[in-house]
Order: sequence, then C-alpha cells, then structure tokens
Amino acid sequence: MEIHFMMKWWGWGDPQKTFPMEDKPNLWSWVCNILALQDKNKISEPVSREQVILPEANINQEFLSEITSKLEANQIYTSDDERLEHAYGKSYADLFYARKGIIKKAPDIIIYPHTHDDVEFIMKSAQAHNVCVIPFGGGTNIVGGVDPRDQTMTAKGMRCIVSLDMKQMDKVISIDTQSQTAIIQAGALGPILESQLCEKGWSLGHYPDSFEFSTLGGWLATRSAGMQSDAYGKIEDMLVSLKMVTPTGTVITRTTPASSAGPDLNRFIVGSEGILGVITEATMRIHKSPEVKDYRGFLFPSFEKGVEAIKECIDKNWIPSMIRLQDEFESQLAFNMKSPKKGFEALIQKQVKKFLLATGYQKPCIMIVGFEGDLKNTQVISQEAVKILKKHRAFSLGKSVGKTWSKDKFNIPYLRDYMMDYAVMVDVAETAAVWSKLLNVYHKTIEEMKKRFAEEDNGTGTGYIGCHISHTYHTGACLYFTYATKQNPNKEMEQYYGYKKLITDTFLKNGATLTHHHAVGYEHSPWMETEVSATGLKALKAVKDVLDPKNICNPGKVLPVEEEMRLGVFGIDAPEAVHQSKSRAKKRSGQVSRNLNENTIS
Repeated sequence: MEIHFMMKWWGWGDPQKTFPMEDKPNLWSWVCNILALQDKNKISEPVSREQVILPEANINQEFLSEITSKLEANQIYTSDDERLEHAYGKSYADLFYARKGIIKKAPDIIIYPHTHDDVEFIMKSAQAHNVCVIPFGGGTNIVGGVDPRDQTMTAKGMRCIVSLDMKQMDKVISIDTQSQTAIIQAGALGPILESQLCEKGWSLGHYPDSFEFSTLGGWLATRSAGMQSDAYGKIEDMLVSLKMVTPTGTVITRTTPASSAGPDLNRFIVGSEGILGVITEATMRIHKSPEVKDYRGFLFPSFEKGVEAIKECIDKNWIPSMIRLQDEFESQLAFNMKSPKKGFEALIQKQVKKFLLATGYQKPCIMIVGFEGDLKNTQVISQEAVKILKKHRAFSLGKSVGKTWSKDKFNIPYLRDYMMDYAVMVDVAETAAVWSKLLNVYHKTIEEMKKRFAEEDNGTGTGYIGCHISHTYHTGACLYFTYATKQNPNKEMEQYYGYKKLITDTFLKNGATLTHHHAVGYEHSPWMETEVSATGLKALKAVKDVLDPKNICNPGKVLPVEEEMRLGVFGIDAPEAVHQSKSRAKKRSGQVSRNLNENTIS
C-alpha cells in the first residue's frame, strides 16, 4: 500500500499527482459547457514557492528554550517551509489564498511529538508560557479547523502559535484479538494504520475521502465518517476509550464494552476539534479483514426511487456495507468521466441507452453498492439487498462499475485543483436529515443554489450542483453536495462565503444538521448556537473554560468568537488583500522541500 506523508501546500494530495483529465476526453468540454467557460486556458495557476511571503515568526523564546531542553532537534522546526505546510487546511478559502501566495497567519513553531509523554510536556510548557497549540494530523480539514486564528493580545504582544504535528505517533501499539480492539496512536495516517492491522489479519474499516492523508486523531477530533459507515458506523461508533492531554491534565477513559457512569466522556471529546486538548491514542473496535469485497453498480430512474430502495433495505435489515446514490446531476458528471466505448462495446452501449430511455430512465441515477465480510454472510445479504433494489427498478450495471469506482475513489478531490486553475469556485457541503425531511432538504438546496447561480454574471450566470447519499441510518441519511461556478473577479471570497451562508442556512431552515462529518472549524462556528441551542453552547464554553482556561487549544474554532459573530465570519477575510499579492511577492532562495534529518531550529 502506497504511503503518503506530505500534501501539496497549494492544493490537494500528493505533490506528484494531478487529476488525469487527459484520460477523460468528454469531461472538460462538458464542464466548460455547464459553467459557460469561455477561456480554455489556465488563468489562475498557483504561484511558485519562492513567491510566497510568510509573516515573520513570533517566537516565544522562553517556551522554545524549555522544549529544546528535552525534545530532540528533529522534533522542532521554525523554517518557513514547515510553517507554510502547516498554515492552512484544504478548504476552498485556504487554497484560494495559498495559490496566490497570501499567508495571512502561520504557526510560529512546528513540533513533532514522539510519545504521549512528549505531548504532556509540550502542553504543560505551553500552558506555563501562554503559547497556543493547534493539533495537526494530515491537514485535510476543509472548514478552517487547523488555521491559526488566535487574536489574543498580551502584554508581550500576540501569542506564539505552535502546530503540533502528530504524524510521528503512528503505531498500532497492541491488538487484543479476544476483545477485537486495538490501541492506536493518534498520528497514524489511514494507510499506515490499515497496513499495520492488515499484517495481523485485522481492519478498522474507516475509509473517508481523505483516507490517504488523514489520521486517526483527526478522524476522532472531527467525528469522521468512512465510506463503509453503514456497516461499521462513524468513527465515534468504533471508539472504545482514549487519552487526551489538556492544559490542566490528562483525560483517560476506561476500556470497557459499556458503562453508565455518568455522561459519556468519549462522546464529548470526539468532535471537539482540538479545542479541549490533544488526543494521543485511542482503543478502537476492529474486525477481521474482509474475506470478500463485492462492489456493484446500478441505475435508478430517479433519485426518489433510489431513496425508496435504500429505505427498504434498512427497514428489512438487508444493509450493504456501503451505499452511494448519486442524483441525476452527479450521475451526469460520472457519465462524462468515462472514456467513450469503441467498436462492438459502443454498439452495445447505444442499444442499452435506447432501452433505458424507452423504459423511463431519462434522468438516470447511479448507485454504487458494496458488500464486505465473510463469504457466506456477504452472499446472503447481497442476494436479499439486490432483490429489494430491483423491486424499485434498479438496472444492474455489473461489477466492473463497482471496481472502477473502488479504483478511482480517492482521485476525485484532485479535480478541484484542476478547476481552480481555470478560475472556477468549487466547494462541497454535507448535512444529514431524517427520512421524513430528507427529500425536502435535497430539493430545497438544489432550488436555492440554482437561483443563486442565475444571479451571477449580471443575471446570466450558470453553475453546477450535484448530490449523493453516502451514509445511511435507520432514522435518515447524509446528503453530500458538490457545487461549482465561475469565480467572481475581485469578489471571490465574498462570493464563496455567500454560497456557504446560503447552503448552510437552507440546511438548518429545513431541519437538517449543520454538518454530518466535515466538522465545524471556524467556517461553521457562527451557526453553532442554532445547532446546539444557546444553553448547549454555554455548556460547551464552560467545559472549555475548565480544561483550557487560557484558551490555548486551537482558539477560534467550534465556539463562535464574538467579533466574528458581529462581522460574520465572512467579513474577516479582506478580499482586497488577494489583489495585492503579486506586488508583495518576492523571489526567495533556499530549498523548498523540508529535510527532517537536519536541525532546522532557527
């Protein structure tokens, strides 16, 4: 299994990898038509590393001296290359600024702990010296969860900010085969974690879209959902116990199958996004590596028919490991990603299309269904589930479609970088609603976003929005939207946050949640009172005050900041800064890539 340790600072994923548009001859012309792109040349490529100017580091020398006395030299970095890699996550806003070389704020020191004791020492020192600490896993967060946003002014000026990169704490410490649990360090990236478990015949089975570049600690901190959550649950359902280091002490929960000893601290810590402390290790439920992985494709005549089929599978308890139902718009995107058939295959495809059109599939919706586990159970569940799907007019596309999806599933995020080169705004938004409200949330969201697209370009605008259901429950499901439109020149951030506000308001107004698995960060924080109630928000703040009285843990996230509530979180990002970037850019010399083997303390 290929292991990645580093992501692009200007985009998604492996620095050596781009979206393979050349392998998809129909896709780009379809995108240009949908978005009315006139200029077919790249007009908004990222600046070079040498053009990026970081703000001067604000080093707390007393803190630096104290941690240097105990930690190894290759655990502490203050180089601009390291600071740049940890300055942003991967939200559209993050990448918009990074691509233009605008680094409004960057962490001042990067520290790589090796052990739980290291984290306790670092947090104790940070508390003593009033230094902020931002836990950093893979840096894949897309709602501003790792951005340095501390605004606290002290007698000595702004506080020093540490990015605590957990990726060197990446071990599966032990496996309890009898209890089917594993103790795992929080910095383990998805592929590293799975490869260590797989060597012993086990699996966690958690595969979010960010799997290649995200960590167990990040999954827990954001209440992540993997593609097979229908079988294994979200990450909080897999958690048995954990350790979290706070500025005032370490929280340790017990490894037991169940308990009624007061409120569940596991559930309180999961989703806290680093604002209470740093998760260092967790005991997780694991299962035997699946004997069978069976993925198949189907077509439904409508999104509604697909929803009916999913609901009946759940009601009758014939639940696949994974169900992904794409609406007609996302299905069109998928169709245009395919290479055109030739010869006899093209003839067969033409006849199939003719048949589908004649039988009511004018707006077909793709469903990918996966079955994992031992051979016997998988066969039984798949047979019964497929019967239900066909009852609701599912047309089988066979296993080749499922295999193609499995092979390409981690490549889709690279498409955003490609489209941003052409000055396209691309973003995603996800929510969840109960079954009785789900379709209304879906239709209202599509309707409102299309209205907003039409307002672009002085009333002649266009855009794309598609949706899929990706995680299902007995009570409801997750809706995951992807949308795109041309950037509004000189008003890119105003445009972006306008869409963010519209889609989020639509979710909440129609009875859906603020976020199903992307978390809160700072981008969603203005809506937290609506999500959890005013009293609930006070309770969260009270716990924060007890565990982190100086607000050194990932400040500015989850809990809305008063100034941001007054301006709106969207008013803080001054768009005019974007268009001053080229005049500020200067050539810099020096090696771009970091070298973890040399002492970079400066």
